[in-house]
Amino acid sequence: MTSVAKIEEHAVVAWPSTHAEQGGGWLLRHTPGVGKRRNNSALPYGPSVSVDVAEAFYRERDIPVTVQISPAEEHAELDAVLAARGYRHDAPTLVLTAPVAGVAAPEPTVTIEPELTPAWRAAYGNDPVSEHVLARIGVATGFASVTVDSGIAALGLFVVADGLSGVFCMATSPEHRRRGHAAAILRAGAAWSAGHGADVLYLQVEDDNEGARALYGKVGFIHSHSYHYRVR
Repeated sequence: MTSVAKIEEHAVVAWPSTHAEQGGGWLLRHTPGVGKRRNNSALPYGPSVSVDVAEAFYRERDIPVTVQISPAEEHAELDAVLAARGYRHDAPTLVLTAPVAGVAAPEPTVTIEPELTPAWRAAYGNDPVSEHVLARIGVATGFASVTVDSGIAALGLFVVADGLSGVFCMATSPEHRRRGHAAAILRAGAAWSAGHGADVLYLQVEDDNEGARALYGKVGFIHSHSYHYRVR
């Protein structure tokens, strides 16, 4: 069984921030121009943390003080401290895992490119993330897509390092949903990941995204751990 710590360490590498430093027991992350919480939040990284250090870091940058409580199951005390200081609870998320061998299957409709292409970037539609995050990933990447009528109908990203493959950016255009494209991308991405040395897949899905959770469950993903954010 892959450890929770190993998954969280992989996620830091797989989804990089332009600025990251350790201090006060945190990994302090900031990515100007990108609104993603993960890119602009403090992650507990030591046996004890200083909330004052995290607050000073984000206030110096004039952005909300955001803490990623991950894994939530191991940081109940920190969560309570932040709640008492007026931090609101935000974006509860599940981390799911699956064995690569149990998901992988040939999918001729899926194309996987080793680099971010103009067509994939255009279909994804978030240029700041593409420029400041996706183009900066320093380990093996597989940009997966399904093309229908000369346009990308569904996409996903697989990032492999140290035996793990993180699944990101899963999306299907509204007019092409419920046609099996997302499941095909997961199967093809698992096969690609196996070819790059991965044994385990993991992904993150917000707790209230019932449709995505149902899909991932059918493919073979199970719950590993949870996280959420505290924001002030």
